[in-house]
Amino acid sequence: MRGSVSRAALRRIAEELLRVDYVGTNRQICGCTLRTSYGLPCACELARYTLGGIPIPIDVVHVHWRKLTMEVELEVGEDDGSEVDMTSAMDELWRRFRSLDVIGKRALKSRASQSSQRQSQPSQTSKKIKLSKKQPQFILQFPNHIRSYIEDVVNVESDGNCGFRVIASLHGYGEEGWPMVHRELGLEIIDNDRSTLYDKLFSNRLSEVRESLMIESFGSQPPEKWLSLPDMGYLIANRYNVVLVCLGNPCMTFFPVTSSHSPNVSIYCIGFVNHNHWVQVNMKEGFPLPPVTLDWKKFRSHTTTTWMLGFAGRMQHWQLLTPVLA
Repeated sequence: MRGSVSRAALRRIAEELLRVDYVGTNRQICGCTLRTSYGLPCACELARYTLGGIPIPIDVVHVHWRKLTMEVELEVGEDDGSEVDMTSAMDELWRRFRSLDVIGKRALKSRASQSSQRQSQPSQTSKKIKLSKKQPQFILQFPNHIRSYIEDVVNVESDGNCGFRVIASLHGYGEEGWPMVHRELGLEIIDNDRSTLYDKLFSNRLSEVRESLMIESFGSQPPEKWLSLPDMGYLIANRYNVVLVCLGNPCMTFFPVTSSHSPNVSIYCIGFVNHNHWVQVNMKEGFPLPPVTLDWKKFRSHTTTTWMLGFAGRMQHWQLLTPVLA
């Protein structure tokens, strides 16, 4: 552990630590970009050190990062220097490593175990995860007037994480990236810049909504940890700056409450089926949009009203298609 390493390298490793609880030891999910591009330990490597209780060895850091001379900001009274003592710096990283508790080491071990099982049963898992074909039994559960606009319904695993799996898939993480969605929505709800907004939206339920995003393992989740609307709808739309459309009972649209209308915005469409399961719904271009929630109208700003103006035609189209109830 003796030696020196640049601050830039330590900063990259510290940032990579944030991916450990999501990536686990799975190389495919990790992508190993930090290792292949920078010669530094990537998330799946760091996860293996964590599980083994092994401090990060200095020899896994490319020699390039141990020879760099870099300027650093100095405190008054400090000696000039451009490198960080590897012993103390890596010890600090190791302390952060051991304190990872967003999802917990038990979850990390669980993920490692699941990864091992996937490798031993590739054909069975491949069918389960990569299945992406039309699901007529789901389409028939959506309102009749919107069915002709549905291109495809993609199912995901039913394990209490299905809603987060769908969002992860839509956002490009892949279904197995659902823990990252958990993490990011958890960060969204505690964002200092938006604390007032969520205080108003959730009122005295703020702590309850935050608690629903805290999980202890990567396994099946109880009902109180499932993705629920409208609560998660606001967080998803704001965090990813997307339009979220829910086909269910009721059908709802969530616009971001923190930005103005963008013509190139992504629209994520999810469907609630079987009274307990979320699926990904791929829609045709220009499909009608259901109404926004009452709370969105209540707490929207002058700037965010531009979302309704930008999508007015598609929302009016929905109203024209919706049967009038006697």
